[in-house]
Amino acid sequence: MYHRPRQPWQTLAMKTRTACLPPGQLTPGMTLAAPLLSAQGGTLLAAGTVLDDRVLDNLRRRGVEFLTVTLPDRRDAETIAREQQAAAERVDFIFRGTGSATRGALRAIVLAYREKQLA
Repeated sequence: MYHRPRQPWQTLAMKTRTACLPPGQLTPGMTLAAPLLSAQGGTLLAAGTVLDDRVLDNLRRRGVEFLTVTLPDRRDAETIAREQQAAAERVDFIFRGTGSATRGALRAIVLAYREKQLA
């Protein structure tokens, strides 16, 4: 049976996730998931900007420490569960011991954030 090649608009959407990476781990073709703001709060690069060599060089020259980018997510459910378990154990270690209700609330917020980042 003959199948016509898929058009770009017919391709299935790939699952993605966001990651906060230093410029040394960024590669051309990655997409910003969040805007890059200047120290004064102005937008240097908008969310959705596709990184290229020129942009990456400028980021390194400016001393940008991290960017939030969208990455393809090829992890299976077991890998995601393992990563979330490791993150929960790390948060438990950081917040070990007894503390105030406020500290407990902060632990819950950090854990929820980490789980969301890994989902």
